[in-house]
Amino acid sequence: MNASLKPIICCGYTPCVQRIIEFQCLEKDVVNRASRVTVGIGGKGANTARMVTQLGGKAELIGFAGGANGRLLEEMLNDGGIAFRHVDMEGETRICQTLVEMGNPETTELVEEMPPISTDEWSRMVALFQSLDLSEAVVPISGKLPSGAPVNAYAQIAGMVAEQGGRVILDAPGEPLLLALEHKPFVVKINDVELLQTVGGDDLMAACRDLIQRGAQSVLITRGSRSAFFFDGSPFRQAQGKQTLEIFPPEIEAVNPVGSGDAVTAGMAVDLSRGKDLSEAIITGMACGAANALNLVSGLLKPNDVERLRSEVRWLVKPLSDL
Repeated sequence: MNASLKPIICCGYTPCVQRIIEFQCLEKDVVNRASRVTVGIGGKGANTARMVTQLGGKAELIGFAGGANGRLLEEMLNDGGIAFRHVDMEGETRICQTLVEMGNPETTELVEEMPPISTDEWSRMVALFQSLDLSEAVVPISGKLPSGAPVNAYAQIAGMVAEQGGRVILDAPGEPLLLALEHKPFVVKINDVELLQTVGGDDLMAACRDLIQRGAQSVLITRGSRSAFFFDGSPFRQAQGKQTLEIFPPEIEAVNPVGSGDAVTAGMAVDLSRGKDLSEAIITGMACGAANALNLVSGLLKPNDVERLRSEVRWLVKPLSDL
């Protein structure tokens, strides 16, 4: 690992043990017998840390773990060479399941909610984060907050990162996102549905402008296999350069798209940690999202796939009024 790389501190507060269950045919109201079961690491932050590591980045996962499932998760992290620091929690780490039908790119997700954390457990998480050197770190903050965490939890983390001069990639919806905007996250990465649910209305441009006016330095709006939009905040503040990038991902035959959003975050974080500019980082991120979807197991990136697909990412500069 290159010691000169800036650290990537991946916040994963709702990790899980992920079971992928394959069926020849999946039907309702009958007995379905699995042909294969694969057990792996799950949760947005853990997925991001895993893929950062696969890309050669210097990742450290910060999160919670509890019970036998938590120990299994830590064993798998160790086996994957993924550095982590966990706060022990009283509740059991959750298990989530992906149901896959052979030959069908659509998947079914059975998602457990994480047990609530206590006030003391969150206080220990804050103390852990305060112990970190964040001065040059890239800090992806991903996913839903666990029950029991304060609604301003991400704002607390983003504030600590901003105070030390690190850069936040924030991938979270709702009030936790809005409260964190006062600390000017470097990138808000959000899908179109969550963006509109967070700010209301049906106008992507107005919703993006809202995030930037509240403090986001830039916004990347993803739309699954469709094109993404990237907005730099400075044109809004300076009332000039009223353009955006529309970014077209590679065309692939997806096997399992679960985790592709986390792959986008991982690719961006690694490029930023290597000193590349944000436009390059986003192109790498989009290639990573496609590369993840080529595999049955989510959270798996093959660097050769990423490099090949990176050349297939296209972008178009267009007026904001076209959205």
